[in-house]
Amino acid sequence: MGNTDHHIKDHSIDSKIIAQQFFDQVFRTTTEKPGFAYLDLGKNSDSYQLRKLMVDIKYQLDELVRQEFDKKLTYQWLTRFDQQENTKFHQDNAGDQSFLMLGYEPTIIQSELYIADYVKFSYDYQIDPVDFFEKYNPLFIDQNEELEPYITKVQGIRNDHFQIFLINNSNSAGKSETLGVLHQAKMIKTDTSRSRIVNSMMLNMINKDDIQHSNSNEQEFMTTTQVNE
Repeated sequence: MGNTDHHIKDHSIDSKIIAQQFFDQVFRTTTEKPGFAYLDLGKNSDSYQLRKLMVDIKYQLDELVRQEFDKKLTYQWLTRFDQQENTKFHQDNAGDQSFLMLGYEPTIIQSELYIADYVKFSYDYQIDPVDFFEKYNPLFIDQNEELEPYITKVQGIRNDHFQIFLINNSNSAGKSETLGVLHQAKMIKTDTSRSRIVNSMMLNMINKDDIQHSNSNEQEFMTTTQVNE
């Protein structure tokens, strides 16, 4: 298991600069890129600024997608929730080419995030990435020693900081141009009397002429005080 640091080093709150760095690391077409990255905003922010920055980054990423892929980014969902459940390695249910942006708010709950490069695994084992989930799906296999060398523990996560993560959630179906990864969240110790608030944004990369209907309300996401269970 690797421990490579894919922390965005530039702490400038310039959404254009951040989006370019995210784009270079996450919108990958080869396994030489990690497929994920994150930005540590420190303690001197608040939930509203965090969510506003996430939306600003989305618009900058959309511009880059239009330039590089001749496509556009649309929302599948925008939500806030209190999450203290461990997960297995998985991809969230979204479009074939999708990107998960997570905004972590400071909490007393310590957690870890792991990334598994199932596409690189598939290439090395000479199987089609589409077939990975039939043979090696970690949702159903508790101990997958073969996948271990392709797992990265995300370094530098600070539970007391505001942080933004971007993960390539693309699957291998259809004509996906970018290569996805799997992600897994682990709580070091849960405390149901406290909150661990995660702001979640799922973005789909689709043809510019396509219309995707979504119930997502961008303004509500940026201003709400509500947290879903």
